[in-house]
Amino acid sequence: MLAEILQIVVPLPWQAEHWGQLHERREQKALPHALLLRGVGGTGKGQFALAFSQYLLCQSPVGRVACGKCKSCLLMKAGSHPDLKIVEPEEKGKAIKIDQIREVVELSGKSAQFGGYRVIVIAPTESMNVNASNALLKCLEEPGENTVMLLITHQVSGVMATIRSRCQSLDFPLPKTDHAIHWLSSVISDPERANLLISVAGGAPLRALELEQREWLKDRQDILRAWIGVLKGQVDPIVVAEQWAKYPLSDLFTWLQAWQIDLGKVVAGGDSAVLNQDLLPHFKEMSRICSPNKVFDFYNYLLELGRMAASSSNPNPQLLLEQLLIRWSETG
Repeated sequence: MLAEILQIVVPLPWQAEHWGQLHERREQKALPHALLLRGVGGTGKGQFALAFSQYLLCQSPVGRVACGKCKSCLLMKAGSHPDLKIVEPEEKGKAIKIDQIREVVELSGKSAQFGGYRVIVIAPTESMNVNASNALLKCLEEPGENTVMLLITHQVSGVMATIRSRCQSLDFPLPKTDHAIHWLSSVISDPERANLLISVAGGAPLRALELEQREWLKDRQDILRAWIGVLKGQVDPIVVAEQWAKYPLSDLFTWLQAWQIDLGKVVAGGDSAVLNQDLLPHFKEMSRICSPNKVFDFYNYLLELGRMAASSSNPNPQLLLEQLLIRWSETG
């Protein structure tokens, strides 16, 4: 949760271009009132938004980042800056509610207590329910003076079209693999492990770092074993859905989508292009069971369910997984 990060942060190396552009726009007093930060999870959009918020509110920036020492920075590190509002679901996986957005509307109508910017961060934007989304439109249509809203989305299709149309977009693609591995290696001091982690995380560096901080390898092997078992008809999809309920849906869909891409490459004869090279024998095993058409059809179905999982409609995770696994069992 961004609100729990009580320290000054800086943009990540692969975000330098966006950071430079926004710095120039600030210098020219031409910042847009609303930015939509788009891209897959784990690329650092949240860190970028927090770093830029701190930079805007800092009284004495140093080297294009917040100084960390002024009164404004000290308040941000205490989580109590009056001109910064971070809006997130009250519980992970839940919706952002209308009452939370009403607080945003109230803040945008006030003068900044420090006489500069008021900054509002919403993450993830697609988690707002319909009423919250409609309430936010008031701020977007009538932004207060010196108000900057940073809307973060991992699934832009889940953001209301009228909200998207009122924001300027910044796209955050996955960094180049060698850049991601280099960055993660510098953090965990283990290049070989960094390479594997980036592979497991589908190229998303911050997701890779999160996986490093928990027992990701055992989870990955357990999920893969069940995935193959369902395809072979050796395991009941309903039982597996119950077992998988303990995992975050975002992680499951990230892994499964990456595996399906790799499986599609193997089916097409592109073994060398497989991202998860350590799982290549398993992909070859699955390719002998699945027809190419079914592999690609299932990938599209997986993307559709992934969008549902990330939407503000809060689908039942158990039912979603049951649908997914039953469909997968029919792919063989």
